[in-house]
Amino acid sequence: MKFSVLLPTRNRLDYLRYAVQSVRCQNYQNWEIIVSDNASEEDIAGFVTSLGDPRIKYVRTSKFVPVTENWNYALDQSNGDWVIMLGDDDGLMPGYFERICDVLTRCPDPDFIYTSALFFAYPDVMPDQPQGFLRRDHNGRFSVGDPYWLKRDDAQGIAQGYLDFRMPVASNMQFSVISRATIDQFRSKTGAFFKSPYPDFYATPALFLTSDRVLILPEPLVIIGITPKSYGYFHFNNQAGHGLGFLNNAASLDADDRLARFRLPGTSYNDSWLASNLAFHEVWAAERGLRFEPSRYRWRQIIHGYKHYYFDRSLPSGSLSDLHARMSLKEQLVAKGLAFGFTIMRALPKGFRSNLIQRLRALIGQHAISERNVSQHRFQNLMEVYDAAENGRLSDKTL
Repeated sequence: MKFSVLLPTRNRLDYLRYAVQSVRCQNYQNWEIIVSDNASEEDIAGFVTSLGDPRIKYVRTSKFVPVTENWNYALDQSNGDWVIMLGDDDGLMPGYFERICDVLTRCPDPDFIYTSALFFAYPDVMPDQPQGFLRRDHNGRFSVGDPYWLKRDDAQGIAQGYLDFRMPVASNMQFSVISRATIDQFRSKTGAFFKSPYPDFYATPALFLTSDRVLILPEPLVIIGITPKSYGYFHFNNQAGHGLGFLNNAASLDADDRLARFRLPGTSYNDSWLASNLAFHEVWAAERGLRFEPSRYRWRQIIHGYKHYYFDRSLPSGSLSDLHARMSLKEQLVAKGLAFGFTIMRALPKGFRSNLIQRLRALIGQHAISERNVSQHRFQNLMEVYDAAENGRLSDKTL
């Protein structure tokens, strides 16, 4: 059984080294890594050559392309039976391949496997946690326990949740181990496996909706890095515009005429999710009777604007005028309450404010990184996390 680990990368060699090392340290040896270099200025090719490992394949785009194009390009170069997508600042946990093989022996022939993960924020990335953190992902659907087959109704509910602009489970592609047969089925219908500006926001709900056999493995098997050079950094530091450039997605958003009907001023994060939902609904969900509900997208944009204007005070005077002009009368009336509420919240104690913000994120369906299952250890890089896990220095609470 062969595994393909896809590693799209651009100008993040310092972190790519750790991602590759986390694969090479595995005991199981039948794997390949596809390093797809998105026109980096750094010497990614030299690094791969220096490893002298024929299982690590280097390819390079001819120019800086959008993230989705590079993901598909990496996938096209692979030939493993199972495919894992990693960001170049992510990594596998110790024993990853052996654990997947063991589960496949006992639960054969899934279309894809959905695991859990550890989120590792490097120091000086998260504004409220400058020392960094290591936290296990938590959601209301999958808890700890043995592997199990997901019921079809539950899988469809997850897919519908995405179309409703909620996030029932994390969309990160790193959570999924996808069979080659499933990938081929997608390609036979759509040409490319990944679509839209946010390829994981498209592919993850599509996998849940279309797969007959979804295996849930509720164990953290990957480490998802949040680094100073990651999209996560831009997202959590309210710099979504910079993140758009980082992913090279601005042109594709502006060129998508379908968005104009629904689009409101706000964060490009929600705009990209809107584009992903439109693609997902058009290709997969409509024919299965799932509805597309854009009203929650609009409220996400409205809440984003009002929070940053009245609570964070990070927007200049008059910056909501364009948003107001595009809002319906009902939206404008309800938004008056938002303005009052965010203004009052500024006067509340910091801890109480934080709790309210967390509740608001849950209300609008944002899959925030949980503050539960937090490791008390402090780490400087991803391989320190890997070594701690391998040597039993992470608590059962984290794992």
